[in-house]
Amino acid sequence: MTPKLKPEDLLPEPVRPESWECCGSDCGDACIQTIYWNEKAKYDEQQKIRREQSAAKADTFSDGLKEGSEDEAV
Repeated sequence: MTPKLKPEDLLPEPVRPESWECCGSDCGDACIQTIYWNEKAKYDEQQKIRREQSAAKADTFSDGLKEGSEDEAV
């Protein structure tokens, strides 16, 4: 199970660099475009986990409501 994400652990959404910001010198891992895409991949993965956790929490909550309404109907 993935640990629960806390608000302070959330990554900020990276800002895509403008095309003019790249020097075109094939900087490898230091390239602003490479840095952006690496940060974007981490951000996207974190957002995916966050959505999955929210969906699981919503399912648990709605299951609890369903169980509660069955008890009330008896």
